[in-house]
Amino acid sequence: MRSTWCLLLFIFSQAYAHQTSVTSSQTPIRWNASVIPIQIINNSTSLLTSESLIEQSINEWNTASSLGIMEVSSSRNQIKFSQDFSIYGSAVVGVTEVNYGTNGVINTASILLNEQNYNFTSTMGIASGNNVYLKDVVTHELGHFIGLNHSEVLNASMFYSTFPGQSDLAADDKAGIRSKYDSGYGTISGSIKGGDHVGVFGAHVQAISRNTGEAVGAITNEDGRFTITGLDLNDTYYLYNSPLKNLSALPSYLANVQTDFCPGSYLGSFFTVCGRENDGLPQGINLTSSAPKVDVGEITISCSLRTQDDYTFEKIQPSFQAVEILNYSFEPRHEKAFVGFFRANELSTLAYTPADKLIVDLRSVSSPGSKSVSIQLISQALGNMVEYNVIVKQNGSVVYNSNKVLTSYNIYQLDLGTELALSTNAANNFFEIEIKAKKLTETLALYSIPDATNFGSKQHLPYLLMMSLKSGTGLIIDSGSSLSDNSSCLDAPFTFPVEKAKFNTDEDSKTAAAAASVAGCGTIEPPQGPGPGSFFLLTTLGFLFSYMAISLSKKGKNFLS
Repeated sequence: MRSTWCLLLFIFSQAYAHQTSVTSSQTPIRWNASVIPIQIINNSTSLLTSESLIEQSINEWNTASSLGIMEVSSSRNQIKFSQDFSIYGSAVVGVTEVNYGTNGVINTASILLNEQNYNFTSTMGIASGNNVYLKDVVTHELGHFIGLNHSEVLNASMFYSTFPGQSDLAADDKAGIRSKYDSGYGTISGSIKGGDHVGVFGAHVQAISRNTGEAVGAITNEDGRFTITGLDLNDTYYLYNSPLKNLSALPSYLANVQTDFCPGSYLGSFFTVCGRENDGLPQGINLTSSAPKVDVGEITISCSLRTQDDYTFEKIQPSFQAVEILNYSFEPRHEKAFVGFFRANELSTLAYTPADKLIVDLRSVSSPGSKSVSIQLISQALGNMVEYNVIVKQNGSVVYNSNKVLTSYNIYQLDLGTELALSTNAANNFFEIEIKAKKLTETLALYSIPDATNFGSKQHLPYLLMMSLKSGTGLIIDSGSSLSDNSSCLDAPFTFPVEKAKFNTDEDSKTAAAAASVAGCGTIEPPQGPGPGSFFLLTTLGFLFSYMAISLSKKGKNFLS
C-alpha cells in the first residue's frame, strides 16, 4: 500500500516544545548514541564550496548540545545532491529520510538535495527564483535529521518557510536539541485555558528570555497543557500565548484547532496577574539551578489587549504625558516588563508616530557604580510588521537612539535594545524612554517576518519592553518572586473542548495525501526496514506551489514542508 508521510504521522501525548517528532505510539524520535556519523558526498555540479557550507551547518548543531554529528568517509547516513529528483517532484528542494523503529530510535537518516531543479548558492539572503542559499536548506534539514519537527517561532531554523538568517540556529532550535539529548536545562509548564476552565487545544506558547530577547515555543495539547524545555537557567522568561497561524505546516493532529472562543478575536497576550492594576505587566518566571522547573498553573487566552490603565488613558489624549513604569524607590526589583501598543490605523510607512513616553526611575538603586540597566524592546517574535525607533535619555541627555540597518545576513532586526551603565552619582539615574513606530514596507517585511502574509500581525500590535538591572556577573535575578495564575479571571467565555484530529480510515488517508501534495510533499512506499515494526518517516523541504504560494513566490518566498 502506498502511503504519504509528510509530517502527518505525528500524534502527541503531551505538548512538547520545539515540536519534536514522535512515533504513532507517541514515542519521541531520537538517536540512541552521542555521536552520529554522516557522509558528505560532494557531488554538486554547481557549487564547489558545498562541503564547507554543509560542515558549517553541522557545526551549528554540534555547538548547541552534547549530541555530535561527525563527518566520516563512509556511512549509511548521507547528505548528497541529486540530479534526478523525479521521485519526489520538482517542487521539493530537499528531503530528509529517517528510518526508525517502533521504539522511536533512529536507525539511519539521509538528506537529499534537489540539484535537478534548484541552484544552490553560497550567497546569503532571500531566495530568488531557483537560487537557494545552501546553508539555509541544510541547517533546517539537519533539524529533521536529529528528530525535530517544524516550529512557529519566527526566527527558528525549523520554521517551515525560508527566510534570511535561517542558517543560524535560534534559541528555539537549541532548546529543541537539548530537550532531546541533554539534561540540566530549565522547564516551564502550565495550561492555557478559556472560560469555565476549558483547556485550549493548539495555542502557541512562547517563553521570551530576559537575557537574550529570543523566544522558545510550544503548542498545547487537548487539555491546554504545554511544556517548554531546554531553557537556559539563571534567566527570567515572559510567556506569550497566541493562536497558531499555519496548520498546514504542522502535524495533522492539529487540524481540528479552533480559535472562535471570543465575542471578537482570540488575540495574543502576555501572562499577567489578575486585576486591572496588573494589566500590561507580564509576570517574570525565574529559572535557576535551585529551581529549574516551574509550573505556572492556568493562563488565560485573551479577547482584548491588556495594558496599564494610565498608559491606555494617555494613548487617547491629544498629547502623551510621560508614564512612570518603574520606580525603584517603590518597587525595589531588578527586573520588570511592560506592554505597550500602537494602533494599526495610526501607522504609516512614511513617518514615525508620536512617541510613547515612559519613565524608569533608578535613582535609589544602591551601589549604582557597579550596575547597568538593560532596556530591550521585543516585537519580532510577535510578528509585528512594525519598525520602531527607541530613544533613551539619562537625566535629560540622549544616551541611545536606535539605528536600523540590515545585518550581514540581510535580516532587518525589529527588536531593539541597549545596556547603559548607571551613574556613580545616583541622582543622575533617571531615564526617559521614547518609542515611536511606523509600518514596514513590503520589501522590509520580507527581511523581517518569515511568511509575512500568514504570520505578519497587522492589527494587534503590542510590544514588550524589558528592563533589567545587571551587575558585573550578569543579570540580577529576583529569585523566589511569587507567581499568580489566572484561574480567577479566565477570558474567552465561548471556549469549548476540542479533540486532536485522527487519520485512521482510508478516506482520511486520501484526504491527508491530497493535502500533502498541495504542500509539495512527496509520497513514498514504506520500506521493509530493519526489524519488525520499522517504517519510514519522510520530511521534506520544498516549494509550495498552491495558488496562494505562487503569488508569494513572486516576492521571494520559499516554503518548507
